[in-house]
Amino acid sequence: MNFILIQIIGLIGLLFVIISFQKNRKSFTLAVLVLAALFFTVHFILLKAWTGAAMNGLAAVRTYIFNLRDRKKYLNNRATLYIFIFLFWIAALFTWEGYISLFPVTGMSLECMSLWSKETKRMRWLFLSVTPLWLVYNSVVRSYAGVATEIFIMSSVVVAIIRFDLRRTSAKKTADP
Repeated sequence: MNFILIQIIGLIGLLFVIISFQKNRKSFTLAVLVLAALFFTVHFILLKAWTGAAMNGLAAVRTYIFNLRDRKKYLNNRATLYIFIFLFWIAALFTWEGYISLFPVTGMSLECMSLWSKETKRMRWLFLSVTPLWLVYNSVVRSYAGVATEIFIMSSVVVAIIRFDLRRTSAKKTADP
């Protein structure tokens, strides 16, 4: 398939990531992120980047399940988190592309912990640690749409950390006698 068309499919995934940031409803955000993961699954399949494809396919399922946590009490159990982390590592074994496969599987494990957390500050810092891992993988497999997505996510998370974590921490310190 045409390399430019493959990148366009990835850019559609990026578009869904951007859209997901535009609403302040968790269910909307997670539903749109499922679509982004599905487009990136196809994108990575076409690039023959099997670990990336598996990670995104599982991420779509994980995001859907995590979205149900508040409504389905049996899913709101730490075992759900560990099952997904385990599934990511099993998928990485089946799609092993060499040591480069360690980058996305480690990233997805951290992302699972981030999305599971109810503390937004912890979520942001964990998510920030995910983007460099995916940047390396995307660069190696020539997913330029993936690189653009990670740069967008990293920029957004850094802005949020500055606004909500660093500024408030320094403002609180100056307010205390």
